[in-house]
Amino acid sequence: MSPGERRGGARLARLRTLLPRDRGELLALAATFGPSLGAAIILEVAFARILPLIPAGLVIGCALFLLSTRWLRTRRKPPPPPRAAPLHLPLRVDPLIGRDAEVREVIGRARERGLVVVRGPAGIGTSAVAVAAGWALTPDTAAQCYADLRGQDREEPEDTGSVVDRVLRTLGRPLGSAGGPEGAAGEVVAALGDTGRVLLLDNVDRWSQVAWLPRHVPGSWIVVAGDPRGPVPGDVAVVQVGPLRAQDGVELLRSQIPAERVEADPGATARLADLFLRRPAIAVGIARWLAENPRVPIAALVKDLEQGSHDHTLQVLLAMQLRRVRPAARRLLALLARSPLAELGTDTAAALAGGAGRDVERMMEELGRHGLVERVRESRVRVVEAARALVTPPDDWEAAWQRLLERFADRADFFAERLPAEEARAWFGVEDTALLQILKARGPAARAAGPLWRIADALEVWFLLEQRHKERGEAARALGHAAKALGEPDVQATAELRLCLVAHALGQPRMAQEHLDGAAGSRDGAESWPAQIHLARATTLLATGDEFTAVEASLVRYGQALPGGDATGQATRWINMAVLQIRRGQVRGFEGTTDGAHRLYADALGTLVQALGIARQAGDAHAEAHARELMAVVYWYLGRARDALAGWETAVLLYTRAGDTIGLARCQVHQAGALPADRRREAARLLRSALTRLPPTGVSTALARLRLASAEPRNARAHREKGLAALAPWDGIAEPAQVTEIRRRLTDPLA
Repeated sequence: MSPGERRGGARLARLRTLLPRDRGELLALAATFGPSLGAAIILEVAFARILPLIPAGLVIGCALFLLSTRWLRTRRKPPPPPRAAPLHLPLRVDPLIGRDAEVREVIGRARERGLVVVRGPAGIGTSAVAVAAGWALTPDTAAQCYADLRGQDREEPEDTGSVVDRVLRTLGRPLGSAGGPEGAAGEVVAALGDTGRVLLLDNVDRWSQVAWLPRHVPGSWIVVAGDPRGPVPGDVAVVQVGPLRAQDGVELLRSQIPAERVEADPGATARLADLFLRRPAIAVGIARWLAENPRVPIAALVKDLEQGSHDHTLQVLLAMQLRRVRPAARRLLALLARSPLAELGTDTAAALAGGAGRDVERMMEELGRHGLVERVRESRVRVVEAARALVTPPDDWEAAWQRLLERFADRADFFAERLPAEEARAWFGVEDTALLQILKARGPAARAAGPLWRIADALEVWFLLEQRHKERGEAARALGHAAKALGEPDVQATAELRLCLVAHALGQPRMAQEHLDGAAGSRDGAESWPAQIHLARATTLLATGDEFTAVEASLVRYGQALPGGDATGQATRWINMAVLQIRRGQVRGFEGTTDGAHRLYADALGTLVQALGIARQAGDAHAEAHARELMAVVYWYLGRARDALAGWETAVLLYTRAGDTIGLARCQVHQAGALPADRRREAARLLRSALTRLPPTGVSTALARLRLASAEPRNARAHREKGLAALAPWDGIAEPAQVTEIRRRLTDPLA
């Protein structure tokens, strides 16, 4: 048994109990802090103009931290920005026959407009034109940035969010702080402005994938290549690439085979050009075949091609090429075509084939020479679509797929243990879409369970580290479907709990409650729940009302269920108890009991001091950041403004170090609320920065909009409407007092 299998088996055993017993090997589900991770948090903040009997300030909800693992808990260095993928432009097609005019037009439009779309159907040569123009714009490879936007799913192109991540990673920009397409456009401007760089995005399938890109970045150029579906706006320059002229097709053929052979039968060559040489992809395939079959006259090839459907010409050519491929390479092609992953590198292809990497590399080169696969980013291969129907599914597919699963699971384990080191981030940045596609694969076999659960755990660690909650949700849903198919109810509960935490992170309390019910449903009673579910229940109760007695009971049970010696878990418990005291103080303030509110705030401060000491002892920068943030809130309530501002500044530094962009955004909302009226511009800047990091819904988002309505009176109405939209998840369900108050103030401009 390999080390990876032993690790996977041990984790699977603990996963089935939902509660890890060995603190050193906590699963990615543990409800504790992580120094380099984000957190699924409900931070309920109040308002700048608080009710008269409550000091101006902010109020908290429950902090639900999760995903602390041994490998992440021991690393306290700030996570480095994602390394820019070493992807300069592909090599130019030389010579690029018949495309001089199109290349010149792309160059001119790019220099004139900044963003240009090179448009044309597959196989017509849009990529070749775009690449040639990119080299002309920026011959320095250090100034070239290239991303192939074809994803791992052959049936579904990458969505806008995935494209945003790909582009930012290619440019070496931070993902978590982008805050959606609007913020990502700003990151692109920051990365490209006045640098003389060119960004080429290849194989775009839908305009919506790239519609967020800035239209003009001074001192740089953006080239989009493909045949994007959907209307392209009129302010975007488009260069249409059409079929080659017949004479250009002949010239292309002449560049690949001896001229005398082309001229031996002018009539056959002319007919070949008219029918088949106008599409570069087909012309190159014909030239390749003729070069490998020097004794076959062009007239014979024309006759063979005319017997088939014109739409399947490339498939006919590739079928001819396939006859020349060795059996081992043909088997590899069949395995690659059967795989749900559209792209594989040498290492993973070797696992699929069950062979040595050097042998598989030679097979891949052989398939490439015959045009059956193409080289894509990161030294991977992708089966040419027309070649897929030429091979039958291999008899040993199940064994091959199991080998691939285990290879990916071992690599995911290896690099998850090294996060947030740059090499680990670089690996996940390349492979996370493949891991997610594997997890989504239908009909998993029973023996696939162990590798699938390990892959799911690694993805949860990675996506939470990157604050990519959408992908976290996708991975959790895929885990749940796989667990249901394999009859693993405890793993289903794990998936439901992760979805609960994702819903909290995105400000969706109703969804959080539904998934919490799903996670708890597999247990007979609350006494059998693991610690994580108790903490999730406390958070959900605070998100949907003010049932403080029930919250306190859940937190007590959480503490009782924690494994011995879990200092980070204990820090979590103390912080959540402080949150409960602050929330109770807030309600007392609403009721006009100022003295009672102040006593609760003072109690919360003492609780947070304890939590801070435990967090420091555990070496958990994230727990320390949250404790500092909450202490600053309490200071503000108690009228200690200077201490509050200092506390938020410290929390900002700690959240930045931990890579928690949402925690950073909350502190910016706090800081903006503390600024006096004559510093409206500074407050607006902080709030706008926070909104790029916050989810579209949630209390913090609504509060930021409420404060922006005051900081930017001209846009007050729009900010109020967006603030109310941020509270929409509470429509029709119970809500805490602070949600009700923020809703009232958003509705009433005079409030």
